Amino acid sequence: MKIKRLLSLGIAVVLAIMTTACGTSGTDSTPAKATNSAEVAQSETGAGETGTDAFAGLPDELDIGKNVAAVPEMYSNVDLSKPVNINIYMVGDTPSDWEKVAEEANEYLKPFNTTISATFLSYSDYTTLYPLALQGEDCDIIFTAGWCFLGSEAAKGSFVELTDDFMNSYMPLTTKYQHSDSYAEVMVGGKIYCIPQNMTEASQKFVAIRQDLAEKYGITELKTWDDYMNYLLTIAEQETPESGIYAYAAATDNNELWDVYREGYNVRTAVDNDLLDLTYIYKDENTIPAAEDIQLVYQTDEFRGFCDDMKKLADAGVWSRSALTNSVTDDEAFAALQGASVAWNSSVFTYIKTAEQTEGVECAVYDLASDKPTAAAYGNGGMAIASSSRNPERAAMILDIMENDTYLNQLIILGIEGVHYEMQDEEHYMETDKAADYPIWGTSASWAIKNYKLTDASMDPRQVAIEASIEERGETSPTRTFAFDDSEISEYTAAIKNILNDYVPSLQLGLTKDIDGALDEMMAKLESAGLQIYMDEFEKQYNAWVAEQ
Repeated sequence: MKIKRLLSLGIAVVLAIMTTACGTSGTDSTPAKATNSAEVAQSETGAGETGTDAFAGLPDELDIGKNVAAVPEMYSNVDLSKPVNINIYMVGDTPSDWEKVAEEANEYLKPFNTTISATFLSYSDYTTLYPLALQGEDCDIIFTAGWCFLGSEAAKGSFVELTDDFMNSYMPLTTKYQHSDSYAEVMVGGKIYCIPQNMTEASQKFVAIRQDLAEKYGITELKTWDDYMNYLLTIAEQETPESGIYAYAAATDNNELWDVYREGYNVRTAVDNDLLDLTYIYKDENTIPAAEDIQLVYQTDEFRGFCDDMKKLADAGVWSRSALTNSVTDDEAFAALQGASVAWNSSVFTYIKTAEQTEGVECAVYDLASDKPTAAAYGNGGMAIASSSRNPERAAMILDIMENDTYLNQLIILGIEGVHYEMQDEEHYMETDKAADYPIWGTSASWAIKNYKLTDASMDPRQVAIEASIEERGETSPTRTFAFDDSEISEYTAAIKNILNDYVPSLQLGLTKDIDGALDEMMAKLESAGLQIYMDEFEKQYNAWVAEQ
């Protein structure tokens, strides 16, 4: 049943409740659009008459069929007397229909006297623009994660600390519904600075290729990393001169390929802090690695082997020599038939769908990693409130609604019902031909605010198969609840990252002539910048954490 079709029913229900119980309800048995019900509640109760009635009848948990509609009465501690716009920063490219989705959201948010807008930091330059965004005054809410500046920016004071008092006052639905164990994965120095996703999923990177081109040159399937290397080299040698298609249209770095490579060797991160990764060899869920077995990833044999392979690919012309400054991302190039492969997660199927609209193009995905993908992680995405926000309380309210209100949550994740998708039943939806204009699960906000996952009835069978395989085999990292606080040594962290930014992208892209020389030079600079101080602080905190397990 469509959300909007239940609007009149929702109004009737609210009016009935108000007549018989003199209170307002924050829920309905359907994900009904709550705009009018909220307005009715406002007019009947008046300011200051909130109490606990607004929360009466809420479901015990967020799940399929257990829907929540936020109303202004839930936010008695937020001054809603003046109109305010909340700007949300997201990582990724701007969906074509974002403005249409925002317009729907703002119509829904009228009772809260609040509008939202968004700024998107493209994948090609977000690492540069992200810290700058937090220095401005137009950033209210921003996507973050361990891999996306959470530790470094929290240490600098760029995010509002989400204390119990703050959340109880301005984020009551999050207080009620967020899984308590989710916070352990995103704490920085024992404090919470972001709301992580509210469900766990196994995760693993895999590769997508042009299967039609593979078969053109006698390659039927890929089973190993070496098979993949052979595919890339074959395309570079035989297809690129003919059609101009790069085997892999790399841009700015090769982080995604590195993930595919390291997962094949069970290399997992104990600290994921932008490029400053501390890693270990994963054995099983119950074996916590000793501190001495965790090291800077660029000192490992695995990274050295990866650099060798990347140089071999770069020298063969698998990607452009100007890849370091390429502004077209590898996934965009794959969709536009400018690249014959891409490495990513399930989001790659959006680009496969676009590529296969061209007659004769056939794509395939291959999982080349180990049999132990990472499982049960909350910390892959989250949303933080910027310390520079002029309206942190209002931003908290909007984040609370985005996270927990069924209608707004589904709007941001799925797009506009009837335009980008159609609901088949409570659990299943079907994409429309307009879905490409607002790719489902395509914005970084959607990764951060998910509570459960509705199923795409038209999902690509290849995606169903690979996700099921990864989920079935997923194993939880024993270090996932360890959170390193580098706030006391932040100047060393900043200096180390600056050096890594100078060297790592070129090494990942195979554009460094002398790998050993570059690695030695980089390590010497890192030592001078205080790497040992950083590692000593890590070991102290890590050993204390291990002792508590």
